[in-house]
Amino acid sequence: MNAKLIVFSGFVTAFVGAGIGFITANLLPCPYTSQMYKGLEQKYTIVGAVAGLLIGSSQEMIRELKQERDAEEELLRDLNKAIHSSTDQKKL
Repeated sequence: MNAKLIVFSGFVTAFVGAGIGFITANLLPCPYTSQMYKGLEQKYTIVGAVAGLLIGSSQEMIRELKQERDAEEELLRDLNKAIHSSTDQKKL
């Protein structure tokens, strides 16, 4: 697996998630004034960034694993064809 590509994908989607969290916090103002609701922009931004990091990294890992599996299946298909063609020639 390409670790650099997985990390890059995670950071890009973390950045996008942070932006979405920041925009969401600004578009949906909280009507409450309690201390617990102060700093929601930061909290939404952090949650969006973490979610983006997890989603982006996971998606890239799945894509990388699928490529490896497809390459292994192709190799097995080629090997199977070679074995069958070898046994077919011996029968002649």
